[in-house]
Amino acid sequence: MNRTIDSPSFSRPLWAEVDLGALQHNVRQLRSRNQTLILPVLKANGYGHGALACATTLQDQMHPGEMFCVASVDEGIYLRQNGITQPLLLLSALLPEEAAACIEHDLTATISSLDLATALNDAAAKQHRTAAAHFKIDSGMGRLGARPHQAITLWRQLQILPHLEITGIYTHFACADEDEDEMTVEQQEIFKSTLAHCGIETRAPFPERPLLHAANSAATWRHPFAAWDAVRPGIAIYGVSPFASKVLSQALRAELHPVMTLKAQITLLRDLPAGAPASYGATWKSTRATRLAVIPCGYADGYHRCLSNCAKVLLRDILCPVVGRVTMDQILVDVTALASNVHVGEEIILWGKGLPVEDVAAWAGTIGYELLTGVAPRVPRLYK
Repeated sequence: MNRTIDSPSFSRPLWAEVDLGALQHNVRQLRSRNQTLILPVLKANGYGHGALACATTLQDQMHPGEMFCVASVDEGIYLRQNGITQPLLLLSALLPEEAAACIEHDLTATISSLDLATALNDAAAKQHRTAAAHFKIDSGMGRLGARPHQAITLWRQLQILPHLEITGIYTHFACADEDEDEMTVEQQEIFKSTLAHCGIETRAPFPERPLLHAANSAATWRHPFAAWDAVRPGIAIYGVSPFASKVLSQALRAELHPVMTLKAQITLLRDLPAGAPASYGATWKSTRATRLAVIPCGYADGYHRCLSNCAKVLLRDILCPVVGRVTMDQILVDVTALASNVHVGEEIILWGKGLPVEDVAAWAGTIGYELLTGVAPRVPRLYK
């Protein structure tokens, strides 16, 4: 197992194990699920797993026409400067002044406006190149993309820019992860109708026309009708469910493997009598003689303070409660049930294999995305 080059020294016994074999497995499963191309999303440092390590691992198994997705120009440049040659799609809005860097580093921008399209065209002309871009249609997300009534005019304007090539067209689903999901069908129809009004012959095979894609992780899993030419999963490639539904989550977990397991070692054991408080604010008091384990993980590492008095960790396949407030660098765990032979240095799992991050996120009142992307840079990533 190797630590990433830019990780801090391994001075605290807290680390994130990243199983790159599981990542490869998940990408293969998701690609084959709908028999489409796949555009793995590596934004936010690979959802906290390490974008460079993930891209390096996946690059050799990518098929022609597939590309990685990142959020911003700086994320794309980082991958380019570290040897990633796979096409890179920028999913977020760009400022016109970022166009030159986008062209220079061979990044594919997302276009939602004529201003950005013109900036990309002009920057490409100055560099004697052609800019590649994907045109985004807002079918109901309300964030990026041209609204359907604007898309037809904008599409025509894009066709006359000589240094701009539209290599893809896409949309984004707002409710594919919801238990009741009628909106995805509506968005799919809006997308299909807008393509038709733009004169895109969807029955023609890619690459005779631009690459069409719409499905995020949730739609990749549950909506085969939304597959188009490619799917664009993010959280699912890391083996984490986007769904609130337990049924959907269980089905996904049966086929995909969690890539990150956040681990720590017990650094100290404390014996408290009945009635003794623990941690800031004395929000917890022992009701019996209690053995507590001190764990070197806190909110500065990405373990949210709202997990105080409600979360659990996994020790020897037993769920043990987090007691007292989560502090900056440490938490307290009640290990009384295992007290006879718990020892300093023993490993515990904060989330990952055996304790899904989705469960921890539910205790925190959030989603797995937020916990994974919030793992601090000071937590080493150990790759296997």
